[in-house]
Amino acid sequence: MNRNMVKIAAILSLSVSISVIGQPAFAKTTFTPLKSGMKGQKVQEVEKMLNALNFDYKLKVDKLYDKNTAYNVKRFQKSVKLKQTGIVNKLTYDKLKKAYNAKQKTNSNTTKAESSDKATSSSSTLKLGSSGAAVKAMQQDLKALGYSLTVNSNYDAPTRLAVMIFQNRNSIKMTGEADSKTMAAIAKQAKEQSSNAGEESKPTAPSTPATPSTPDPSQNSGKDQSSEVKLPAGLTAEEKEMIQLVNQERTSRGLKAFEVDMDLVKVARVKAQDMISNQYFSHTSPTYGSPFTMMNTFGIKYRAAAENIAQNRSVSSAHSSFMNSSGHKANILNATYTNVGIAVVDGGPYGKTFVQMFVKY
Repeated sequence: MNRNMVKIAAILSLSVSISVIGQPAFAKTTFTPLKSGMKGQKVQEVEKMLNALNFDYKLKVDKLYDKNTAYNVKRFQKSVKLKQTGIVNKLTYDKLKKAYNAKQKTNSNTTKAESSDKATSSSSTLKLGSSGAAVKAMQQDLKALGYSLTVNSNYDAPTRLAVMIFQNRNSIKMTGEADSKTMAAIAKQAKEQSSNAGEESKPTAPSTPATPSTPDPSQNSGKDQSSEVKLPAGLTAEEKEMIQLVNQERTSRGLKAFEVDMDLVKVARVKAQDMISNQYFSHTSPTYGSPFTMMNTFGIKYRAAAENIAQNRSVSSAHSSFMNSSGHKANILNATYTNVGIAVVDGGPYGKTFVQMFVKY
């Protein structure tokens, strides 16, 4: 009897030992889906990743999964072709994490590049903060091509604007940074320009708009005309950026820069918000009618008027789209219009909604 008990005890002991050793092989890490109403560190992590990836419409990184978090999750899911549930399941989380890590790696590489010697060679990418002989040479070439900037060896905001305009006109990705491809194109055009003896330097442009009947005496002064236009404090940073881009397009072609009309800006903002709230994309509002009726309703008494609208992820992308469209470009470069109201409002299927209203009083 005792021998049998010993055998049974040995068998049970062996069984327990096998069970304990084998358990980790079958252990699974479960992922709890995140949805509206939930709180915690995991929610905060998702919010941080969404924010870093610019899916940030009314988003707050506050550990609370609210309706705005769900909205931005849906936008992300749409961008990676997942079912738009607004719920972060394991698949959504993995794709979000992958996209976030990829962006962090890119940012890390950019930071390393920025910490290198500012006196960069002509083969390096020039960007805001760069300085030295390569920057000066590029500025001189851009100046010779008719772009408004100061040759000071510093890659400043006017230089970035000039590079963006050049890239847009020459079908180069509009980044505002001068990589080897951009610098080579600038140098080539400047060389070709200088070989045409006796010709007045002017920027290469897809089309040449009509020149104002009374030229602005300051337009050949060498100064950046767009910087001479006072930008009202009531504008957002993105609205200021778009106005600078638009005015750079005009002044680089000899046209007078737009004056900013804050009353018109307010109308443009209302129109942009109306498109977001009522989920439409059209010049004709179901609420206010045509842009011209809307201007009259808000007390804008114009002699001539026009409107451009867009929905895009960034100011530079929207501007590029406008300038690559003949109708929108014609409005921006129309010498008849003297005042502008520009609105950039967060919202819409692509993240931001843009409205440009042009008038002559």
